[in-house]
Amino acid sequence: MKNRGRKWLLLRINLVMSSHNTRTSLLIRIKDPRNTQAWAEFHDLYAPLLYRYARARGLSHDDAEDVRSTCYEAIVKQIPHFDYDSQRGGFKAWLQTLVSRRVIDLMRKRQYLTMDSGRLVEVPAVDATADQIWEEHWRKQHLRHCMEQAGLYVSQQSYQAFRLLVEEQCSVSDICERLGMNANQVYKAKAQMLATIRELMQASED
Repeated sequence: MKNRGRKWLLLRINLVMSSHNTRTSLLIRIKDPRNTQAWAEFHDLYAPLLYRYARARGLSHDDAEDVRSTCYEAIVKQIPHFDYDSQRGGFKAWLQTLVSRRVIDLMRKRQYLTMDSGRLVEVPAVDATADQIWEEHWRKQHLRHCMEQAGLYVSQQSYQAFRLLVEEQCSVSDICERLGMNANQVYKAKAQMLATIRELMQASED
């Protein structure tokens, strides 16, 4: 049992270090616009975030897609000059500034109308509410990503038990019947996944 615990601890440490190094490496690799694999990874992680943030700010589907597209054009142009270590606030703040400006620019361009009343609304500044929206969607997107990554380091059965328990809100007894587990195994799988996700989330904020 002690050897198993030590092995799991080392695995978690290596996982967190790998997560941070991989994310930093990704920002370096996308400096090359020809690196299609890096850009595919970047798209999977950040494209949904840009779209959901724009939607949360009140934009339509089409306008949110426009924001995402213009953000990508700007990222391609600006990322070669981005310094991950010295950039104030890091990549998270840099990306927030980029997408927030695109949202406001589009609102001004469209003279954005409220969908329910059709009356012209004042274009909002980047305020505490916008910051809260960004923080919420940043964490949700990285939580999804970290959950997928954590699933690579546990058994398929443990991952499925966690997904059924947390995402689908299945009862423990139902999970036991569906996966051939006992209640103790289900709770252990949940604890294992949560511990890994928590540390991956902490690494994503560094």
